[in-house]
Amino acid sequence: MRGALFSAFVVHALALSARRRPCLLRSPTLVRAAAASGRRPCHLRSPTRLRAAAASDDNGAQAVVRAAAVAGLDRVQAFARAHCARLAGDTPQKPELAKGQECDVPFPGLRATPWHATEELGWVARLEEDWREARDELTAFLALLDEGGFVKPETALCPETGRFEKLVLCEDGSRAIETATRVGRDHFARTLALLRVSGAPLGPAPVSMNRQPAGSGLPPHSDNANFLLTGHLGLVVPDGVCEFVMVESTTRRWREGHVLLADTSFVHATRNDCEADRVVLHFTVWHPDLAAAERDGIVRLHGALRAAGG
Repeated sequence: MRGALFSAFVVHALALSARRRPCLLRSPTLVRAAAASGRRPCHLRSPTRLRAAAASDDNGAQAVVRAAAVAGLDRVQAFARAHCARLAGDTPQKPELAKGQECDVPFPGLRATPWHATEELGWVARLEEDWREARDELTAFLALLDEGGFVKPETALCPETGRFEKLVLCEDGSRAIETATRVGRDHFARTLALLRVSGAPLGPAPVSMNRQPAGSGLPPHSDNANFLLTGHLGLVVPDGVCEFVMVESTTRRWREGHVLLADTSFVHATRNDCEADRVVLHFTVWHPDLAAAERDGIVRLHGALRAAGG
């Protein structure tokens, strides 16, 4: 009931932005495309324009604040207010974060732990049972091209990506089939279907094959969002030191056919000291402490924030 009430109050205010990707979840591919077209990515747009949009009574983010209040979604309301304050140029109150966590505007009240257990998650069991489907499609694809078609990502969250590469299969995991890229449709249809039928609560962020070449790694960084968890299904993991490092916590190693589930709002790094490349299927899922109506609120808020950027 609360979810339906929330949607009814924001549908008009966010009608223009409902089909647009949330600004905080945009893929590097879309950012580059925007730059090539002469349109500035939303996180680079004029602070003056953003502040003016935030102050406007017609701002969609403000509509989310009001709708969340009416629907009784207190955490969504607080989250939206914090984003509006940042857009308006106000000095935000320093958020309460766990040790090792970095997040400009955290969603309030979520359990903060760098690693999440997977043993009792049915969707993880289904992915791990049929993981070879994804590896077989990866192997077939790599055999087609000398360079494998991977690209170096561009992201402000981790400026020094080194030789890290990714191959985007879809732009929005929660709508994997509808937003599949050409390579996803043509070469990884079974992989995307595997994710969909697993029942994983996929988040509105890209799904990709992530490759870490031999003798390389990513420096410490945060993904700056605590409402999504990062999932890695190991597909090609060489013997040796190949690790997902939580800077203020424990380090875990990828294993073929197994899922690692991490809160990457905690500062983390990767390393591959082996003599062969490592490849994982990368995806996001919603934090388990979020109600369905809160998930909807987050998506609508980020759509409104992107619209506010012009």
